[in-house]
Amino acid sequence: MKRVGLFTSLIMVVSLLAACATPTPEVIREVVTQVVEVEKEVTRIVEGTPVVEKVVETQVVEKEVTRVVEVEKVVTATSEPKEPTVVIVGDPQSLEFLNVMYTQGGNSLLASKLAQRGLLWLDRDGNWIPEAATEVPSVENGGIVGTSIIYHIREGLTFHDGSPLTADDFKATWEAIMDPNNTPITRQGYDKIESIETPDDYTLRINFKEPFASWPNLFDFVFPRHVIEENSPGLDESEAMREPVGIGPWKVIEWRPGEYIEYAAFDDYWRGRPKIDKLIWRIIPSSEALVAALEAGEADVARSTPSEYMPQLRGLEERGIIKLYPPLGGGTGSERYHMNPEVPIFQNRDVRLALQHAVDKQFIIDKVLEVDAIIPYPSEWNGNPYCNTELVDYEYNPDLARQLLEEVGWRDEDGDGIREAHNVGYGGIEDGTPLSFIHTTTTESTRRENVQLVVQQMFRDIGVDMKIENRRSSILFTTWDQGGGWAHGDYEMGGWSDSIRTPEPEASQRYLCSEVPSEENPGGAQWMRYCNPEVDELLLAQATELDPAKRKELLWKAQELIHADAYTIHLYRTLTDQAVNAKLENYENRPFVAFVGNSEEWTWGD
Repeated sequence: MKRVGLFTSLIMVVSLLAACATPTPEVIREVVTQVVEVEKEVTRIVEGTPVVEKVVETQVVEKEVTRVVEVEKVVTATSEPKEPTVVIVGDPQSLEFLNVMYTQGGNSLLASKLAQRGLLWLDRDGNWIPEAATEVPSVENGGIVGTSIIYHIREGLTFHDGSPLTADDFKATWEAIMDPNNTPITRQGYDKIESIETPDDYTLRINFKEPFASWPNLFDFVFPRHVIEENSPGLDESEAMREPVGIGPWKVIEWRPGEYIEYAAFDDYWRGRPKIDKLIWRIIPSSEALVAALEAGEADVARSTPSEYMPQLRGLEERGIIKLYPPLGGGTGSERYHMNPEVPIFQNRDVRLALQHAVDKQFIIDKVLEVDAIIPYPSEWNGNPYCNTELVDYEYNPDLARQLLEEVGWRDEDGDGIREAHNVGYGGIEDGTPLSFIHTTTTESTRRENVQLVVQQMFRDIGVDMKIENRRSSILFTTWDQGGGWAHGDYEMGGWSDSIRTPEPEASQRYLCSEVPSEENPGGAQWMRYCNPEVDELLLAQATELDPAKRKELLWKAQELIHADAYTIHLYRTLTDQAVNAKLENYENRPFVAFVGNSEEWTWGD
């Protein structure tokens, strides 16, 4: 049993003393029945004269008696009170939000989906399976009719606050997403819905304006209508959105940003109450501290396995302290450096190409990471079935990088090792401006910081000055209204990892010009601030294309154009196993949803 209090001895002593105690006097009151003879006078008339005689009669009477007896009480020893079982997830990266509606950060999404679930979920093979719905809609089962998707909602489901789940709650959630007073992380896909009908409590008909191929992605969370109405207007800032009421296996008890999230097993989860009683998502501020916590048993699951410590982790596995679980499939993203198109230096393609050719990715994998990793396909769709596997990455060629910069007009004429602008003719850049920019990534990852220092030197080798200013992920990965660094474009070159988190290839919100966040468009989800009308056309076309082959063709072409624009340097894709306490059983590292996929099935072994 995991983390159980040691009160057994005290309880046994008290029980034995009670069992051996001397008899205790006890007063007993009871009603008894007796037969008694009663003498009484009876008057008779004899020859007209009254005569009094004494006679004896037998009567049955009941009376209450009181007596004192000694009673020997036998006390049976009671069993030990059961302490709750607990699993601690250690995470070196803080969370910016705990709600699927407001976040697209990887760890925040995972933490949110412990509590929040929607219509569908994913199995261990990455296939769609029913969650709140009774089945996955198809043409065969009558769930797809024209441009409408019909779901049948599972009866008897309840939210964490005890209120029943109905089709109307999904309709209310859609209305909240589309409400202009609210700022969800994206409205992509939801804005394709023309109307929602709820003919009864358990039927949900979603009517799209036009075919929308990635409809399974929508409604992966739901709020109770009463919560939305009770907190509107002002839904974004409400406590109800900070610690959302969901239908998932875990109920949020407390969230202390930067410290921990406490969850309790939800008794009424439809697949069955989780076998573990409590789950703690604990923020551990460094990779080194996370490894130490795993070794000491102060963390049971590493949300992000620190690959730079794999030799130590393998040693812990050999000692039987942890077990390393390989990922089961898709959804593994790539680490990338993205050049903000709004920064003048990056507005020349040859400059971007030079930076691409300056990075030796294989050296980073072999000498810096020292873990299982690969150079990824240069695409946002890494790990997704629609990834363009014919893309050819930019080779490491520092001589070509120097040549490209020279041709643009970036030369080092003052001999300080950093190039300056000489009639570069773009972006309003004045002569003498140094070829210098700021790189930003999260502060919580030693691996990222080590890679950052190596890339900094690689850029310096071609005469480019990369300064480093890192910030906490809780500052970077928030929405426009929350002041998020990525959302506001408050960076010049940014480093993060990302992936397509479902089997569906829909990622238009990451590239469409209309998704760039701004004061007028605070709900935009396009942190890269990329805009290419031709890419827009292809992404919008694939969204309505139901033929998989034609859809793949459109997506492959879009990926070619994005790659040719060369704003993103795809560095590496780790193949790192997940570090987990060796005694934790039924653990799975599922495609797209990682360890969140079956957390309700975890148990502690001996």
